[in-house]
Amino acid sequence: MFEFKPGKIVFFAIVAVALVSYVAGLSVDVTRDASKYATISKEIFQHGNYINLTIHGDAYDQKPPLLFWLGALGFSIGGISNFWFKLPVLLVVFAGFYWAFKLGESLYNKRIGSITSFLMAFSLIYSMYSMDIHTDTPMQAFITLALWQLSEFVKTKKTIHSIIGFGAVGLAMLCKGPVGAAIPAFAVIGHVLLKKDTQFLFDYRWFLGILIAFVVVSPAVIGLWNQFGWEGIRFFIWDNNVGRISGSYVKAENDPVFYVHTLLYLFLPWSLLFFIAAFYEFRFLFKNKFKTHEFFTLSGIWIFFIIINASKSQLPNYIFGIVPLIAVLTAKWIDNVVLAEGRRFATFVWVQAAITFLIWIFILYMVFFVFTNLAWFNYVLIVLGIGVTLLIYSFSSLNLEKVLLPPAIVFSVLIFMLNTSIYPEMFGLQAPPQAARYFSNHADKEARLFNYDYGQYELFFYSEPQALQVDDDDDISAIAAKKGNWIFTTEEGLVKLQNLDYEPDTTIRYDHYSMRNAALYFYPKARGKMHKYMYLLKY
Repeated sequence: MFEFKPGKIVFFAIVAVALVSYVAGLSVDVTRDASKYATISKEIFQHGNYINLTIHGDAYDQKPPLLFWLGALGFSIGGISNFWFKLPVLLVVFAGFYWAFKLGESLYNKRIGSITSFLMAFSLIYSMYSMDIHTDTPMQAFITLALWQLSEFVKTKKTIHSIIGFGAVGLAMLCKGPVGAAIPAFAVIGHVLLKKDTQFLFDYRWFLGILIAFVVVSPAVIGLWNQFGWEGIRFFIWDNNVGRISGSYVKAENDPVFYVHTLLYLFLPWSLLFFIAAFYEFRFLFKNKFKTHEFFTLSGIWIFFIIINASKSQLPNYIFGIVPLIAVLTAKWIDNVVLAEGRRFATFVWVQAAITFLIWIFILYMVFFVFTNLAWFNYVLIVLGIGVTLLIYSFSSLNLEKVLLPPAIVFSVLIFMLNTSIYPEMFGLQAPPQAARYFSNHADKEARLFNYDYGQYELFFYSEPQALQVDDDDDISAIAAKKGNWIFTTEEGLVKLQNLDYEPDTTIRYDHYSMRNAALYFYPKARGKMHKYMYLLKY
């Protein structure tokens, strides 16, 4: 992709920095959904039940098991820890970068494939969700594999591509349910219909492929049937997908442009290029009466994009499944403007220069006003990064280098700081992991820890023996009455415990910063909105 030695040196240097950053993120404490998934993985590892999923001992139906299997695999290799929960998922993400290269090559050529994987690897959404694991993290990689193989099937009509492609669809569904099939379906069916090759859709291998996908996803269906019967199957197929979109399952307010402004930060530093590329793509399609090389990106991106923007349930990670296609479309137009030069190329260079400048300003703001005690090597990396960025803009005559390298340099510096210094500090301020580790290190072997009045799952993952959930106020009285029991609770829970007739032997108060609105941590004056007290009591 970068043909000359200076560009190659910079490329390998930022790859090394990014790799260190991705690996550093594996040791950051988990929170909220990631802590839930880590706990389910832990229970699979400890109890050996890979089909009937549980969370703190209760039957679990929210997500299929593949992510949890990956976590349990990691635990079986290296033991229960943040690192070994996240590592297998990160390896799937890295495989997804290769599959994205092959997807771009299949739809266009090797150069566009290389740019596609480059944009993905150096984007905020991949670094963030490789550190803060969601079911979308492995799902998007298997969607990428499915799209690559089904693109090859459409081109070559070879059965092997159909088998692998639908197997990958099944794996994507085994991560998050029917949405793992919806995105490939939108892309492939839209492409075939718009290419007016309708007869090909009746090829028997499509129906065989659907059967393959169902076989792959069957462990999820079997587990739901075992624990919930038909209600579990209906939930998997309908409520957990259509119910979220319609608002019948999860009530929420709809923001019709939620994923527009979400993409603006999650696909940094390439987000503005994507919207410019989308504009160029639609203008090209209308000008040419929708005659074009491929429709995978058109139907794969925009049908799903419209659906989730209309959805009543909106979370940033929902966009992750179509980011590989977004990267292909952006890479296509980067390649076009770099080869053509002219006004469009100047636009791309100036847009990326502005993004690069703003991210550098943000980094300098953080190191001088927010996180002033970073390790020395962060400052060295910042100075080197700014220097190389200025050299590229001043002396490089290569178009692709000017578009891609400066944003990738500043991004690499940013995620290095985040994953090696800032995120460990932020996520280390959660009370449940601190309390769980204290209990595990100091409690008697016969002692038990109980979670009371706190709705997240960090305590269960980090405690050993694993904490028990208490939902009934009558039960908590009996637990407090028994000497040697430990209880973790919130400020509200503490008030209820203080109204009982039992005095704790020890009370430890923790400062707790909720990661629900983690962005507030970057504004010191707003951190108070994240802060509350939580308590560990020994009776």
